[in-house]
Amino acid sequence: MQSIHLKTASLLVVDAQQGFTELCPLELPIPGGLQIVPNVNRLLDLPWARIDASQDWHPPDHCSFLGRRDNLYPPHCVAGTPGADFLPGLHTARFHTIWRKGYHRDADAYAVTAQHPGLPALLRQTGITTVVVCGLATNICCFYAARDLRQAGFRVLIVEDASAGIDVPAANLFQVRTKNEGQWMGIEYVTTADLLAAVE
Repeated sequence: MQSIHLKTASLLVVDAQQGFTELCPLELPIPGGLQIVPNVNRLLDLPWARIDASQDWHPPDHCSFLGRRDNLYPPHCVAGTPGADFLPGLHTARFHTIWRKGYHRDADAYAVTAQHPGLPALLRQTGITTVVVCGLATNICCFYAARDLRQAGFRVLIVEDASAGIDVPAANLFQVRTKNEGQWMGIEYVTTADLLAAVE
């Protein structure tokens, strides 16, 4: 694995929120969602050039919710509710910027870049060439952010054991298919140990 220079690398923690775990069982719990916290914290403890986090911040009548236009997901991560809060024990004080997304009722935003299209330019202006992605869910919001950043020309890595995924057949989102697509694009799928060993 090619080395990672932290002076030109950033960490993106995607939607590490309670609504995606068994803490909120009526929302959208992802198997293993709580178990990612120790490895995410190991990543957060590194001296990245910058650390960004995304946060789903949905209105209660968001278009993706069951009974609404797209009819895909149970209500989850509604703004101001416990489901929207970050995971307990997560070292959130390390976040430089929190990017909220999905707050428009009639528009979905899996990727932070869909809601904040200027993020790639901001990263580039600050000298970032590599973005490491982790969080929830690996094959949905993590993947779509990684895809957009890869298409923008960054080296992109997804840390699989600092992330957790879930198949959503209704939305045609499947973990194996998404990983194959990501690898074809040049996204690197690694473990926390791989990444720590590659850091310079």
